[in-house]
Amino acid sequence: MHDLNCDFESVTPEIWVANEEGWREKLLTLPNWYQIPLINCNASHNLSDSKLVRFRGMIQDMHNPEFYFEQFEVYNTVTKEIKSKTGKYRDTANVTENEKINYTENFKGAQRQTMVVVSMPGLSDWAQNVEEKQNILKHLEQQPNSSKRLQSCTKLKRSYDEAEDDTNAMEVGETEPSKEMKTSETVNHTSSVLSREHLLNFPLPDMPSKSCIVKLYEENNNIKLNTMIEVIGFLSVDPALSGEFQTEKNPLEPELETDAETITHNPPPSLVPRIHAVHVKILEHCNPLVKDSVDKSAVLNEAGTARDHLMKALTELLLGDQLAAEYLICHLIANVYLRQDTMTLGQFCLNISNLPTEKYPNYAKQLYDIIKQFVTKSYYLPLTIENMNTLALLPKKDYECNRLTSGILQLSNHTHLVLDETKMEQGTLDATGVGNITALGNMIQNQRVEYDFKYYKMDFDSDIPVLILSEGKSLLPSDYHLPLKPEDSSLEIFDAIVEAATYYLKEEIMNIIRVYLTSLKLVKYTMNEDLQFVEDDFIEMRSTSDSQNSVTADDLHRLLVLARLVSLSRGQNTLNKECWDITKSMESQRLQRLKNRRSAVL
Repeated sequence: MHDLNCDFESVTPEIWVANEEGWREKLLTLPNWYQIPLINCNASHNLSDSKLVRFRGMIQDMHNPEFYFEQFEVYNTVTKEIKSKTGKYRDTANVTENEKINYTENFKGAQRQTMVVVSMPGLSDWAQNVEEKQNILKHLEQQPNSSKRLQSCTKLKRSYDEAEDDTNAMEVGETEPSKEMKTSETVNHTSSVLSREHLLNFPLPDMPSKSCIVKLYEENNNIKLNTMIEVIGFLSVDPALSGEFQTEKNPLEPELETDAETITHNPPPSLVPRIHAVHVKILEHCNPLVKDSVDKSAVLNEAGTARDHLMKALTELLLGDQLAAEYLICHLIANVYLRQDTMTLGQFCLNISNLPTEKYPNYAKQLYDIIKQFVTKSYYLPLTIENMNTLALLPKKDYECNRLTSGILQLSNHTHLVLDETKMEQGTLDATGVGNITALGNMIQNQRVEYDFKYYKMDFDSDIPVLILSEGKSLLPSDYHLPLKPEDSSLEIFDAIVEAATYYLKEEIMNIIRVYLTSLKLVKYTMNEDLQFVEDDFIEMRSTSDSQNSVTADDLHRLLVLARLVSLSRGQNTLNKECWDITKSMESQRLQRLKNRRSAVL
């Protein structure tokens, strides 16, 4: 019986193409994929060209389809033998010395989709550490890598027109690749203008990340911008793929792409490796502690324990405010569960105001530093005047380089965005700043992010939980606004509370909370047909309301969204009378705080 892991270590594109169905079946029945190197954790320079690898990330951009030679003939000038070869899953021709490629007959052209995938923006340190422990392959670091990429090659990425116009077969010489590059290709100095940051194009520029160019051979309508995927495919890292070594241009031919576009679309493989996909899996989440097949009943049964741990920690960090802790837990497990026309159901933007910034100026950041240890992906954005006036929040099409320049709001689903409004000082927002504030407001209200294509704008759906931390009511819209009500005793010892929370939250407890927060987003919640108690309460609320405190359908919707999260957080996948009563009590207390706050201001 074959060792499947060993098979996957030695498989080549040619062997795979010879029996694609068989290899795909083997791959899908593999007990785990950990022995297939994950290049998020294993450096690509320790891997040989055409090695089967994995990459996990978010689709950041999609380029135009690329034409390649799926089938072509080579002629051996010594043996006079003619062979048929494939260019599938390769960027360069797998030819030997004394072989010529015949570009004029018996070749078959095809196209493949090309997209840029970046490692998950905002992935927490703890998640990266767990992923590395699961996937790092120590034996790869011991292997020499000096000669793995240096092999004679001919690029296979050619247009049909080029192939038809080229009446002479291209010879693959015996010279070393470095010498061949110097004679047949010229180094383009545009690359000196394009920085490493430009080529990598990460959504969150101040967070470390990796990038890959993934080439797809099969259509999949579910693969869209910002989708989280895990791709398995053949690695392509030949240095000749870099746009710096582009073929010298004929001044008489029309220029189809600029130098900047060539360099941008063909960055050095040492910086951005290529992967020729044989399988793409769409991910619902990227928490390395949660398996693909989540046991929903076990999640609900264990929810109580996890919630108790989280409630205890958050109540302390929120200065003894249990109501704020309840709302924050609901926020952390919320997600968009349905879209109907222009309406988005399930979003839960929470604004916690009345933060004690006079005594603790960095309270918001300290709170975020604990929250980011619970969630899988997050990003902290201080809403300073300078940040709003200078940062690029919205993705924008760069037509000179023919690519989508990423922005901070280009995030994958369930990335927790924490906006610190306590850092906003006096100043003037310029046009960029006003645009950024508007973009944040639109995303919060509609869970859509507007992409700027210069000649037109397009909205893309998002599912980004937003937590706004402020002194007074935020200038941004929110679904639930809750003024913090700190206990005096907690205010005096906040630094000690943070230290105690760090001590209490051992790795074992943290992992229970981390699994809890991710898993509850995946549990299916259903509404019972018998919700007479909801109907009765709503009728009563309407009848007892007055003109100043009217109860509307929006209020009922807000209650039902909150009730869903109150139920799930307690391990219930449907609404019962007990959770409904808890929800009503929470909203009543929250609205009373807002009323008292307004009275105090008046």
